[in-house]
Amino acid sequence: MQHGVYWTMVRSFCPKCGSDADVFYDSVCRQCFIGNKTLIESPQVVYGRICPTCGAVFRKGRWQAGGAEEDTVISFVKENLKINGEAKNIDMLITPKQLDYSRYKVHVEAKGDIKGAPIDAALDTQVRISWETCDTCSRISGGYFEGIVQVRADNRLPTHEELSKCLSIAEDVAARSQEKGDRLAFIAKTEELPEGVDIYVGLIKLGKQICRAVIDTFGGKYTESPKLVGQKNGLDLYRITYALRLPEFVRGDIIIADGTVIEVQGCGKHVSGIDLETGKRFMENFNDLMDVKKLGRREDAVSAVLVAVEGRTIQVLDPHTYATITITRPEFLSVEPGNEIKIVKTDKGIFVLP
Repeated sequence: MQHGVYWTMVRSFCPKCGSDADVFYDSVCRQCFIGNKTLIESPQVVYGRICPTCGAVFRKGRWQAGGAEEDTVISFVKENLKINGEAKNIDMLITPKQLDYSRYKVHVEAKGDIKGAPIDAALDTQVRISWETCDTCSRISGGYFEGIVQVRADNRLPTHEELSKCLSIAEDVAARSQEKGDRLAFIAKTEELPEGVDIYVGLIKLGKQICRAVIDTFGGKYTESPKLVGQKNGLDLYRITYALRLPEFVRGDIIIADGTVIEVQGCGKHVSGIDLETGKRFMENFNDLMDVKKLGRREDAVSAVLVAVEGRTIQVLDPHTYATITITRPEFLSVEPGNEIKIVKTDKGIFVLP
C-alpha cells in the first residue's frame, strides 16, 4: 500500500468583499480599505488676486511679492487643495493651461499611500484671476512719498560718479527691504539737480537706511527735518527731508589734516592717503581730525627738474622762478637727479607727488 502526500491550497480572500487578495490592510483588501477614501479635494473654481503692474499676490489679508504667473496660479490651487490627513509620501503633478486673460484650467494628479496602501487621484479645477493694482503700485502711480533724501557735498558739487553710486546704493537698500517684506520701501522718483540728487522714498525709515548705507561707503553726515503734512485717524502725518552731505574731500585732493599734508586716496569714515612730506601711508578717523583744510588738487601739479638728492632732502628747480628749492625727500621718490618730477605748490610749501 502506497502512502501519498496531499497538499491543500489555502486561498486568501477578503472577508468584506470575498475577493482574492495577497495583501491586507486592516484585515481587508486594498479596494475595501481604500473604499471611499479621497486623497485630494478642491473647489471647482479657485479665485486669486494679482497686481498687473508688479505681479504681487494678495494673500492672508495683504499684498505679498509674487513670481511668474503660472507659478502663482499653481500656488492658488495648492492653497485650496484639501489632502487626506492620513496620506503619506504624496507626490503631486499640477498642470495649468491658460484659457484666457484671467482664467486657467488646472489638472492635478496625486499619488500617495494610507497605512501603506497605495492610493492615487486626479481632478480638474479652474483658477480665475482678479487683476487689481496693489497698494504699492497705487501709491507709486499717485506720486506718494514719505521722505526725501537730498544728496549734496560739503563745500563742493558731488561728482557724477558719486551720484551714480549713491543712486545704486539707494536702489539696493530698497530692494533688500522689499525682499524682507517691506513692500512700501520703494523709491517713488529721483530728481537730478545741479547741486546733487533728490531721492523720494515711500517709507520714512527707508530714507534713514539709505543715508546710513551711503555714509558707510563715502563717509559724511545727515540731518533730519520733519514737516507736518496732515492727519490720518487722529494721528499726525509727517514727511521727513534727509539732508545728506558727502565729505568735502575726494581722491586726488591735497589737504592739510592736523598739520600733515596729504594726497587723499579715499575719504569715508576714514581719511586715507599719502603723507607728502614723509611718503608714509596716512589713515585717520575723519571725525578725530580737528583741523582739516584743502590746499589744492593733484591736477594743480607741475613738472620740475630734480637737481640733487642729499640724504633726507632734495633740491628741485622752481619751474617759474628757476630758483633752487630744498625740500624733504619722501620715501617714495626713487628718481635720479636730472630727471623731471611732479610737484605741487601750496600755502604750506612745495611737495613732491607720488
